Amino acid sequence: MITTAEKVDANNLNELQPNAAWEAKLNLGFSRKNSKTVLSKRRHLGPLTVQRPFYPEKNGTCHLYILHPPGGVVGGDSLDIEVECNSHTSALITTPAANKFYFSQGNTAKQINFLKIENSATLEWLPQEAILFNGSKVHSRTIIDINDYAKFIGWEIVSFGRPACNEVFTRGIFKQHYEIWRNCEPLFIDRTNIENNPEIFTSNWGLRSKPIMGLLTAVSSNILQLQAAQKEIQTLIRDVRSLSVTLIGNVLICRCLDTNATTIRECFIEIWTRIRSIILYVQPCAPRIWAT
Repeated sequence: MITTAEKVDANNLNELQPNAAWEAKLNLGFSRKNSKTVLSKRRHLGPLTVQRPFYPEKNGTCHLYILHPPGGVVGGDSLDIEVECNSHTSALITTPAANKFYFSQGNTAKQINFLKIENSATLEWLPQEAILFNGSKVHSRTIIDINDYAKFIGWEIVSFGRPACNEVFTRGIFKQHYEIWRNCEPLFIDRTNIENNPEIFTSNWGLRSKPIMGLLTAVSSNILQLQAAQKEIQTLIRDVRSLSVTLIGNVLICRCLDTNATTIRECFIEIWTRIRSIILYVQPCAPRIWAT
């Protein structure tokens, strides 16, 4: 059961004041107007904001880029994002760069994403990866609250350390909760808890020496759509190592492990390209920023 204490209180957003840590909050709302989706609500506190919306698609889908100008998060900082998609809206949200979580001397950095999708609305949540520097302490939680006949495609990619710089994640804390709810009933609950345990990165029951993991999910009330999408993804498995796809009820779940974040991101983009028309009934239209 999701309570109001677990998400940003939009009514009091402007009354909040930052404490000693860097506190950033962003509250977004989408509505349908004149045959397109518009950003009807935007409130922010601290260093979180958005670029102006783009409309590259004929169906009026709103493409929006979330900006975090500091580019990094230190211990004690928090990022809270709340998105509400009203009925019959269609939004695609991404980020222009990876989010970095730096070494912490004690305090924990927190990120909470609360995504609410009303009836007959669609949301695509496609951020770039989170990079955990060695010694970082991070609690991350993403909650997707989806109503009947709404649809969702989203992913999260996490890099433990910086493999390209030969930096490994040997100490630190990472707790991740990823939850999908419908009408106060859980559809999918996924939890990761890593705390100063280097064995998890090398063992066969863990990450198998692949320090970057990705999770992609898609939700629809139409099981036939999800089955078709699952079949489409399965054709990629023989070409991408450490890629799996599962269908549990109304949730399509895809997991990927690799040593390169770009490989996972490109794999997920390819999956998104193949399943978008199946689940959302619209052709893929990549955000412009992905090409920069």
